[in-house]
Amino acid sequence: MPFPFPIDDTLVLKWFRECTPKILVVTDGLSFNAASSFGLNEFVDTLRASTIHGMTPIVRTALFNPATGPGNDIAFDAATNHLSNYKFADPTHGVLKSRYDVVFILGSGGAGGPLLTSEAGGLEAMTKFMQAGGGVFCTGDHADLGAGLCKDIPRVRNMRLWTAGVPSAGGTDRLTTNLPGRGDLPASNDAYEFGDQSDRFPQRLHVNFRTISGGADMAHPLLQVPAALRAIEVFPDHPHEGECVLPAVLTTKLADGVTDEWPVTALGARTPPEAVALTMSSGNRFPNKASVVPRSFIAICAYDGQTANVGRVVTDATWHHFVNINIKPGMAALAGRDLSDIKQYYTNLATWLMPKHVRMCLRFPLIVRELVRFPLFEELVPIPRPQWNGPRLLEVGRLVEQSMLTRMTDADVNALIHDLLEEDTSPEVRRQLDSLKGEVVGISAREAGVAALGALALGTAERFNEFRAMADVSGEKAFDGVAKDAASVAVKHFVTDAHKRLKKLGSVIAAFNEVNR
Repeated sequence: MPFPFPIDDTLVLKWFRECTPKILVVTDGLSFNAASSFGLNEFVDTLRASTIHGMTPIVRTALFNPATGPGNDIAFDAATNHLSNYKFADPTHGVLKSRYDVVFILGSGGAGGPLLTSEAGGLEAMTKFMQAGGGVFCTGDHADLGAGLCKDIPRVRNMRLWTAGVPSAGGTDRLTTNLPGRGDLPASNDAYEFGDQSDRFPQRLHVNFRTISGGADMAHPLLQVPAALRAIEVFPDHPHEGECVLPAVLTTKLADGVTDEWPVTALGARTPPEAVALTMSSGNRFPNKASVVPRSFIAICAYDGQTANVGRVVTDATWHHFVNINIKPGMAALAGRDLSDIKQYYTNLATWLMPKHVRMCLRFPLIVRELVRFPLFEELVPIPRPQWNGPRLLEVGRLVEQSMLTRMTDADVNALIHDLLEEDTSPEVRRQLDSLKGEVVGISAREAGVAALGALALGTAERFNEFRAMADVSGEKAFDGVAKDAASVAVKHFVTDAHKRLKKLGSVIAAFNEVNR
């Protein structure tokens, strides 16, 4: 048992305060009013109560206004953590990688404005933020709603329809996911009505189980559920949604005409955006709206920019998946697993969009908290460093992995393991390790990563007990060497022990051949 006493959580927060995720939620016409049907407070409150890699994020809200002059100065309300008359390029509160990790933009203004490009330096600030690794989420609604803020943002502009070809609100081209009310329920009927988007019946998501980010047979990280094999398969419904798309061309440039919009990765290819899930537009009747021909469309699109050292991006078909009218609890509203799954999607968005350096910083408070929880508190026994070897580190790593999977998604745990392995191995070493997978039992890049996770847990326990009596500790700096050391030691032990097993197998084969000569 590495920790003989309970851990004071205030100590963890103090040590790792620089790791705290920082989120900005911006709109230009929706609100943060709990009483408003088009308020975002349910979404924001979910983020504020969430756990991102073991830490509670700081979430700031903002109402965009590009106008300048008297009455248009940016103002910050510390009590509500809200910015009014927000400017993306503001020197004090604007979008900087050092200030925010993830920016959510839920735009309601159309192509006529308010425009992001109307603010001097606004688009440039967003571009620099994304190029530096900041995560961005953007959505609008039917027609060109959301175009004002989002249509010019790099990558975002090509991952959703913003102006040309957008689905209408009431024509035959509208995208409707609304399910009808149920006549056997109180105060309901079997008709299609606008109010049906507020009832307990969500739309069905058709999850893509073959994304690059999720892997074959797994949902994309955005739709995974902790401690469950299933995926998130429901969304709030709405009678006229927008539409996400996959860009046809990946060779476009940024505004400077030189920088690739979709950069080439270290492997020499461009990572394409992916359809995370599709949904169905039903051919339903609806008051004052044209009936439509049923068709599928992309509800969520995601780009893993971290493979090319830029920020991740997600677009969503509509902010009706986030506003109060669609998710606020109440009479006949979404509840139970459906509501908790939708809120898990919000948490997954913030988690997946986090820059890599934040995720890597947060692994230490995550490990510290995991060590004092059941079952690790009872099952994990300290191993003196001289007694570390490949099999023992792999065993510890598997214990830690299984413990984490009771609270985290597969994607989050896999990201932790992948990051550890990247600390000390080149892509070529990982490729060669994986080339043995299936041929030699127990030898793969992932197994080496799990062994590194075991070394990280043991090393973190040692370092924490060493530092816990000190008055002031910079957590990331103090523990960063632990991760590098864990990866190096674990991979070395793992490969050395694997080599011994292979040599032993070679001896057995030689003896067999000698007998059967």
